[in-house]
Amino acid sequence: MTMEAMQADAGRVGLEDVDITRLGMAAMRFIKAIEQGQHEVLWDAASKAFRQSMPRDAFIDSLTHRHGVLGCGTGRRWTAIRVDRPEGHVQWLPGTYARLEFSVSFGATEAPHREVVTLRHEEQGVWRLAGYGVKAA
Repeated sequence: MTMEAMQADAGRVGLEDVDITRLGMAAMRFIKAIEQGQHEVLWDAASKAFRQSMPRDAFIDSLTHRHGVLGCGTGRRWTAIRVDRPEGHVQWLPGTYARLEFSVSFGATEAPHREVVTLRHEEQGVWRLAGYGVKAA
């Protein structure tokens, strides 16, 4: 292995280095903050890369609108996790990302949805919010 390859590997986070349970709890804290309307707090805690990709007001307006329409989720279940170093994604800075997927129901009809929280591994080993989305299942 070359010196450059060894240095590149030194900064990587392997799956054995990831505490899956803590990631799930972090994602749930972000979701809870979204549902409680703590959007400014989320913005401040988000990944630097995420904050550079979207204006603060657009982020807050998006969450306010989305959860104003959907309301709070019920019956949320963690269904999948993927930890990866995506290559070739123009919108993402290089790094390690965790994508956590939840099955959840929203509204009076309890319509099924898929909720995705993306976290980015940053300085001092902190996982920060790098994306959030909700789609009808």
